[in-house]
Amino acid sequence: MKNLPPAIRDKTRYLRVRIHSEEEDIELGELVDSVWSSALDYMGSKGCSNTDFWVISNTFDLEKQEVIIRFRRGMEDDFRASLTQIDSFGGKKGFIEVKNISGSIKKLKNS
Repeated sequence: MKNLPPAIRDKTRYLRVRIHSEEEDIELGELVDSVWSSALDYMGSKGCSNTDFWVISNTFDLEKQEVIIRFRRGMEDDFRASLTQIDSFGGKKGFIEVKNISGSIKKLKNS
């Protein structure tokens, strides 16, 4: 199957977020579960499918507690609002801080 040409593909945005927790470090699985449940609660299943977000697992830094999340352009406000609803990660209290937003992963890693 051929890939879509760049002009037809959906444009994406990337968020670099930092996880703050008073207790121990948050694992990637706990983060993904919290982001999914928060997005489903805030936007519903149709909104989540329109957002098309994905937590990029190879960008997760356990020491800094940072990760990059990809989502569809035009959904910035809804997705960021859904992240503000998170108050725990698998029973551990905490929240997410949005550090940067960009159109490419390279720019987020350099900033």
